[in-house]
Amino acid sequence: MFSQIIRFFYSHPCTACGRLDSFSNRIGICIHCVRSRRKVQNSKILEHTCSVCSSPLEGNWVCEYCNSRFVFFSAIYSLRSRMSWERQIFQTCKFKNEKILQNYFALDFRKRKFIKIQDRPDCIVFLPSIDRERGRFFHPARQLGKRLSKKWKIPILPGVKKVSKDKQSGKMFQERFFHAKKAFVFSKSDRIWKGFHILIIDDIFTTGASLNEVSKMYIAAGARKVTCMVLLNKEGD
Repeated sequence: MFSQIIRFFYSHPCTACGRLDSFSNRIGICIHCVRSRRKVQNSKILEHTCSVCSSPLEGNWVCEYCNSRFVFFSAIYSLRSRMSWERQIFQTCKFKNEKILQNYFALDFRKRKFIKIQDRPDCIVFLPSIDRERGRFFHPARQLGKRLSKKWKIPILPGVKKVSKDKQSGKMFQERFFHAKKAFVFSKSDRIWKGFHILIIDDIFTTGASLNEVSKMYIAAGARKVTCMVLLNKEGD
């Protein structure tokens, strides 16, 4: 009841189109935009994709990403493709501290195939995304992690921390991989990961440089398997 009163006086219009309804108050996006997004998603022709990184396969059925480098995670799943307006909304969520939009990006997670995987993860870790110097005090995928933790009854553990002050965004393709190799360290002892199946959650998949490097760190620390999950993948409009 109290939350309903707060929403009445401090309503939240849709971040995409400005409409105001119960959906926009609860998740930051109105029902019209949610439905229009689903129509686009359902009307898209399903492409043949790599079973590891979900990238579209080339004409010779070879994954350009996995074939061009060593990949240390077993699979990566994304909740949605990076459509133009969702990309804009994601930037609002990430860089303008619109925490309510975390709820939108956690929608439909129950319908995705990774919920049905038999080899369920032992724990969840986040790829570092908090940037206190720039005023970002929350992870954009935190809500997704909390929902999965509750559903699977597995803990969210502190994993790695970022020691580099440089940002991945804005770097050229090759620069991202060199930067990722020196950007992360374990926040605690690396011995606790032995035998674990670890689920790494991140906000967006562009080149996969950071996810792959952190997955390598967990495998080297004794993890038996690493699976990755992102809110948005690099494909879309």
